[in-house]
Amino acid sequence: MRKFQSADEVIELIEGRKNNHKGLVKFSSALHVLDDPQLKLKCVHIGGTNGKGSTTDYLRSILQQAGYRVGTFTSPYLEVHNDRIRIDNEFISDDELLALANETADLWEQYDLSMFEIDMLLASLYFLRHDVDIALFEVGMGGRLDATNVVDPLFSIITSIGLDHMQYLGNTHALIAKEKAGIIKAEKDCITAETREDCLNVFKQTCDSLGSQLIRCQEVMNLHVDQGVVFDYRNFKGIKLLSKASYQAKNASLAIEAAYKLRSLGYEISDEMITEGLAATFWKGRFEQVHTHPDVYIDGAHNEQGIKALVDAARIFPKVRIIFSALKDKNTKSMIEQLLTLSDDLTICEFDFYRAQDAEKLAEGYPVKIIKDYRKAIYDCLEGDDIVLITGSLYFISLVREMFQKMKGASTQ
Repeated sequence: MRKFQSADEVIELIEGRKNNHKGLVKFSSALHVLDDPQLKLKCVHIGGTNGKGSTTDYLRSILQQAGYRVGTFTSPYLEVHNDRIRIDNEFISDDELLALANETADLWEQYDLSMFEIDMLLASLYFLRHDVDIALFEVGMGGRLDATNVVDPLFSIITSIGLDHMQYLGNTHALIAKEKAGIIKAEKDCITAETREDCLNVFKQTCDSLGSQLIRCQEVMNLHVDQGVVFDYRNFKGIKLLSKASYQAKNASLAIEAAYKLRSLGYEISDEMITEGLAATFWKGRFEQVHTHPDVYIDGAHNEQGIKALVDAARIFPKVRIIFSALKDKNTKSMIEQLLTLSDDLTICEFDFYRAQDAEKLAEGYPVKIIKDYRKAIYDCLEGDDIVLITGSLYFISLVREMFQKMKGASTQ
């Protein structure tokens, strides 16, 4: 029996195990050895191309305002590996991660589990043993074959559909929607903010075949940005968010619909709890201000759909300088072209990650600057007065955020 000596040792091994996309048979068998902890949890399953993390966090905050103990499983991590597994927004501790790893490590080897499967297994056990009232599981990629698709949710949420991970999910919106719809369960409703008819048809057909109801978000009204986003939705007037990103109104509306659905299932959630929950939280790494003088915002817009939403949201700024880096498997041409509609001051960088794209390949054919070292590009921008927007891969944003956290810590010493 393997015994780890530290959480760092656990994380190093977990992160070295690639995700294999081989289906759920082995993983389901491993969970069954543990008496299927994931099936003993009341939970909500949250999928979609963009907005999953924000929607999860808004719903988590609403539920906490209502007095519930809430587990959340999200990915990728932004600060440390532990932040993927939380209860009431507190990361799993190193000690508990180590203990659960030592208890289950033999299963990882026996069933050849991937990083994502191991994290999902640990999260399920952690939530069960800490007696959470409800768990929110965010899909990693796709839905039908995702490691989270072993749960039996109260209902599912599919945020929206975009062209991402096409080598695994298909090359049309409808094909990707079919993979995402794989999380819809028999007689369990599905909530969506998607508006494309081809995707909605897929969701409706899936729901009809399973005896489930498709619940569509209503239109967000009177949206404007003051100190943060303000909007009306349903009977709510003047909902306030901490974020200045207009796209968060859609994610918040999904959380409202989910809260209504939970209310219909017996959860005690008042309208006041909903508005207070939405106003009380902010999903880090999404239109997050990390510096002043000049103002610097980071946003993990890691695909075409995310970049479009970011560009629309960033038009509140009169002038902006942009720093960008991305992964090899993204449609970066479209992403760069959209960013250039926002600013002609665009710098392309690189970061240390095996899937990261070279700066020269990203920049090829575009009127952009290349500064391979993202740190130098950031420091150059900090010498000016213009607002700085740093965006692209979530892995890139994680490194940038860490850099600013260290700068902030050094300035206070």
